[in-house]
Amino acid sequence: MDRLQELRGTQAPDQERARRGILRSMLIWTPAFALLTVGAVYMVVDALGGNGGAWFGFSLFALIGLLSGFSALSAFRDWFSEPIETTGQVARKWRKFDLLIFFRAHYVLVARRVFRVPRLMFDEMPDRGGWVYINHYPHTNALISWRPLGEEERPRTEEEAERAEADAERSRDIEEAWEERRRERDREAAQARERVDLPTFGDGRDD
Repeated sequence: MDRLQELRGTQAPDQERARRGILRSMLIWTPAFALLTVGAVYMVVDALGGNGGAWFGFSLFALIGLLSGFSALSAFRDWFSEPIETTGQVARKWRKFDLLIFFRAHYVLVARRVFRVPRLMFDEMPDRGGWVYINHYPHTNALISWRPLGEEERPRTEEEAERAEADAERSRDIEEAWEERRRERDREAAQARERVDLPTFGDGRDD
């Protein structure tokens, strides 16, 4: 049990660990982007010099360079950003082999954002449809903390919101119908009082 708690503690994300991950991304992707850009330029020059096969190399360098540049830019933006909060349902959980870290990585999809999470945390997170709160950086989705949401905490789904709106509309219609009925009874009572209070002519005689 102590060993499990120790392992769990090493995999529990926090802000300091998330920032270390962002820094690591900058150190990996920025040089990669620079080298790939140089390679793409070299391939263009080679292709313009008459080597038609160099266009394939340019396409490969350019594609990978764009991906690495996007990753580097996201890391730089997060380095100067504040964490944000995301609340939503777990739409998907999956595992895949990550070539950069050389072992199987674990991912969850929440509110159209993909988060890479430690294995133990992946096992603890609810399955598809469960509601979670996640604190993370906005561009790399570097995870800081998470927790499951209770039934009373989670926001309503679209179906639940539509159903609540329909119930509220029915309640308003019923209330308006009762109010209209009350006004009709008041009018009927007022008319009845007017008939009772009308003066009677011919009944009074002078003695």
